[in-house]
Amino acid sequence: MLQSMRQGAQSTAAKIIIGLIVLSFAAFGLETLLPGGSGSSVAEVNGEEISPFALQEAVTQQKRQLVSIFGEDIDPAMLDDDRLQPRALESLIQRALLLQKASELHLVASEAQVGKSITAIDAFQLNGSFSPEAYKSVLANAGFTPERFRRLQAEDIVLTQLQTAVSESEFVTERELSAMANLVAEERDVRYLVIPEGSLIESEALSDEAFQAYFQAHESEFLRPEQVVVDYILLTPEDFQTAVDEETVRQQFESVRDEYIVSTQSRVSHILLIPAEEESEADFARRVAEVSQRLALAEDFAAIAEQLSDDIGSASQGGALGFTDGTAFPDEMESAIAALQVPGEVSPAVVTDAGTHFIRLEERIDGDSVSYDDVKEELRSSIESAEAERALLLAVEELRDLVFNAPDLVGPASAVNGRVERSEAFSRELGSGLFAEAAVRDIAFSPEVYGEGINSEVVELSGKRFAVLRIAEIRPSQVAPFSEVEAEIGERLAQEIELNALRELQSRAEQSLVDGESFEEVAAALDVEWRVELATTRLASQLPRPVLEAAFAMPAGETRTLRMVAVPGEGHALIQLARVTPGSVAGLTAAEAETLMSRRSAEQQRLSFGEYVRYQRDTADIVIR
Repeated sequence: MLQSMRQGAQSTAAKIIIGLIVLSFAAFGLETLLPGGSGSSVAEVNGEEISPFALQEAVTQQKRQLVSIFGEDIDPAMLDDDRLQPRALESLIQRALLLQKASELHLVASEAQVGKSITAIDAFQLNGSFSPEAYKSVLANAGFTPERFRRLQAEDIVLTQLQTAVSESEFVTERELSAMANLVAEERDVRYLVIPEGSLIESEALSDEAFQAYFQAHESEFLRPEQVVVDYILLTPEDFQTAVDEETVRQQFESVRDEYIVSTQSRVSHILLIPAEEESEADFARRVAEVSQRLALAEDFAAIAEQLSDDIGSASQGGALGFTDGTAFPDEMESAIAALQVPGEVSPAVVTDAGTHFIRLEERIDGDSVSYDDVKEELRSSIESAEAERALLLAVEELRDLVFNAPDLVGPASAVNGRVERSEAFSRELGSGLFAEAAVRDIAFSPEVYGEGINSEVVELSGKRFAVLRIAEIRPSQVAPFSEVEAEIGERLAQEIELNALRELQSRAEQSLVDGESFEEVAAALDVEWRVELATTRLASQLPRPVLEAAFAMPAGETRTLRMVAVPGEGHALIQLARVTPGSVAGLTAAEAETLMSRRSAEQQRLSFGEYVRYQRDTADIVIR
């Protein structure tokens, strides 16, 4: 199951649509992807039930998202249903509450709004224009129907309306802006000394005697965890790969020849007329007649589409819909397209559930087929892979029975033409190769395999791999040999010596400042470089980031106390805060003030909507079963 989910999530179309769903509904939690479902509900929100099916669909969507993000490196524990269900259920509850509230406020999304939203999505574009073929293909690959996706888009528009209505009442006061300006525009004069990495470490401090002494004093810190060595059988599709003969490949080609036929493609444009809510049948009929008459007079089709078509997505493109192979559009449209003979020909009015169409044939590309030589290698690879997977699964089923009571893995491995391999030692937390996977280490240290010393079950791993393990050796926890940790000791000892020297240097420098010496005198006495940055701000500074952060964390009057921070690539810095000049709104440019106002407003809106959601949650009648 995990592997099939991986494959689905890794497809380009699935990734695109998962991204759309996640981005589209990020503000409102993970949505109910399918309404209804059978069985008793898992929760009830103000009388509205959330079905087990809806919850499982939400969990599945979370899994797809995680797999899309992490790929093959994902920890299977992240995909555990028990771990994901609480979050998914809370998201469903939240979304139900917000949709209920939107309904109470009579918030709706028009067809035009939904259409505009969908046609603006990059994933559905082809050569810069909305493509119905891409739209249907992407949705189908991700397991969505156009109707279902339109519903979700409509809900999202409504929820955005709700969020906007709640949030945009917030505003930033002059006092709040002044407080923010005080922080953002505050200027500080900063002086600092840079002590190069390792410059305070004397070579004799890193002698062999010092290494041994450190090792003995910190022996418990070099305790290696318990490790195991396992015997294992690993079965992969590659283990069962065999060549197929030419006749088999040719027979397969003959059986699937029709799949390689490229259908005739028709590029079309249309004018779509949709009855308005308050429009009478007579008025709509007059609109249809007007278009029909103008087309009969040979007026420019694209111009009419731009002027009169109700299809927002195509109207701006002269009604262009792209190509169809006879399946992209409703049957009524496809029949009309098939009847068009030459480019430029326009169909009579065609009625579908969407409205009334006038369709123009722009281009027709005849279908084609491929030869055996064109696809034989592709077919050969496909046959060999399918046969290998079939043989693998048969071997796995046989292996499951053989390892159940076997005293070792030798016999079972021989029976399935496998081999027993022995691992390097690994712990619960760390391993290499196959045992770099946490899930495999968990099996090795399970109560059955580790505790009872029996064979593991045959477990499925990523990449259609199957494995069975047996403990071969247990290595108790013990102190690592000095030779293994010598380099680590060197790093630790150097860091410890340097840190102590830095602290001593800082103390001497601070005392010098207390005694009235200037910063320059302190720098000269220590024989280190001093630097200065005047009137620096949080947002505009040439200071290294660690120095900047430390300088603005220091109290305003702290001029004789130094802060020490590590500066990657340089060493360490001792920082003195010389002067602080408070910021003000008057000191900001118009652009800076506008940016500050926008940032504060966005933050307040986020907090306001969060409070609104929490209130709805607290005052709702929610039953979780």
